[in-house]
Amino acid sequence: MDTQMKLPNKIKIIQPVVDFTYRWALNSGLEEQEAVELATAVDELITDVVLFAFEEEATFDIFFKSNLSELEIILQELGEPFDPERHKYSVEKVKKENNFEGAGFKLIKSLVDHFVYIYKGRAGKEFRIVKNIKHKHITQLFTREVLHKEPEKAVSYQIAPVTENDAEDIARLIYRSYGYTYPKEDMYYPDRIVKALREGKKFGVIVRTDKGEAVGYFAVIRSTGSNIGEVGEVVVSPKHRGKGIMKMMMKALIDMAKSKGLLGLFGEAVTVHTISQKVNAKYGFKSTALVLGFFPYAEYKGFKQAKQRISVVIDFLPLVERKKVQLYLPVEYSKILKQIYQNLGIEVENLPLKHKINLPEKSRLRLNINYKLQNAVIIVDEYGQDFVFRIKEKEKALVEKEIKGIYIDLPLHKPYTKKAVKLLRENGYIFAGLMPLFHKEQDFLRMQKITEPIDFRYINVFSPMAKKIKRKVYSEYKKVI
Repeated sequence: MDTQMKLPNKIKIIQPVVDFTYRWALNSGLEEQEAVELATAVDELITDVVLFAFEEEATFDIFFKSNLSELEIILQELGEPFDPERHKYSVEKVKKENNFEGAGFKLIKSLVDHFVYIYKGRAGKEFRIVKNIKHKHITQLFTREVLHKEPEKAVSYQIAPVTENDAEDIARLIYRSYGYTYPKEDMYYPDRIVKALREGKKFGVIVRTDKGEAVGYFAVIRSTGSNIGEVGEVVVSPKHRGKGIMKMMMKALIDMAKSKGLLGLFGEAVTVHTISQKVNAKYGFKSTALVLGFFPYAEYKGFKQAKQRISVVIDFLPLVERKKVQLYLPVEYSKILKQIYQNLGIEVENLPLKHKINLPEKSRLRLNINYKLQNAVIIVDEYGQDFVFRIKEKEKALVEKEIKGIYIDLPLHKPYTKKAVKLLRENGYIFAGLMPLFHKEQDFLRMQKITEPIDFRYINVFSPMAKKIKRKVYSEYKKVI
């Protein structure tokens, strides 16, 4: 469970927070030694903040976040301006001057897997510490012979909701069908599958033969910030394809999603091929965006592709009817956005700017970093006068951490989005598309910047709407490369 604390800059709070970090890390899946390392890193960071960040009494915030594969601790404070690049640790300074400046950051970096510093101007500073959770890979649990054994031909198939007891069979099915190329790495770790099911982060179905062998799996991953889900994990054993298993699973999943009250489902269909896009279209999904370079390069057998990061088409299936929406569409994208909404069966009224927009001093932004996929999504909750500055500082920090794809989600229900688009375009961001109901049940415009070259000849899209979006994205991409 995610936790947030607001703490005073007093020495007495350091040890209780360190103790909490240790217990939280153990409960979240870290081994004892790794939990000690994470707690030690937090000890060093909080000590630095309490002793040196403020000249008077103040407070700072610390967030504890966990997912299936990593723990992240975010510390935000409004203390004195600080540039870690000017305070680097030097062995020579230690030997010659007994000067240990920068040793704290050096220690933290040695104890964790990722350490990120972001300067936010008047909004303060942000430190992010990440520790990976080490689970056993499926190849560590079974022999090669067992992993590669193909299920026998079936007389019939049975479908059932996924349970924790299915985790090992699912991981084996993924490995047998895709080798190491499946983009969702968590699927190779049975413990992570169990954890996601236990915590209600996903639900799904499994298909077995009449002899009980797993040959199909399909799951919906629940969104953490809105009441929608991603049809993000699917596999059918190669020798059992073309038997109606995919159709059986998709229908069951859509029914389950409706029964759970989800407002919509979306898929991230890779553009190396159009198979998943065709399946989505068959069941009523509509293309709304083209996200460049979202996944690292992976080889897809049987498909001609460039050795580049993999792009995805966002396909969306509304589960509740929306006849009309009133939004602030930027002039640069009003035409394409209206076409996307029309394709979804939604009439959109483009609201005009009737008066000058008075922005607060500080923006409210959320930053989600996927270190393994090397991408980051910045979500705009509220625009402030520091909007462009904050984006530039986050981008700088992300590029330093070798993040390849940076995506910014802009709220279409906020009037300043009409102006924000122009500012982002001036800073090299381009159109990606519409993200329906993606954050707090609101529609967002996604803009993007990819730091590695993309060859659009190897981006394959299927639906007429996806082709229109691709043309729009490509026309802007050509202007910024």
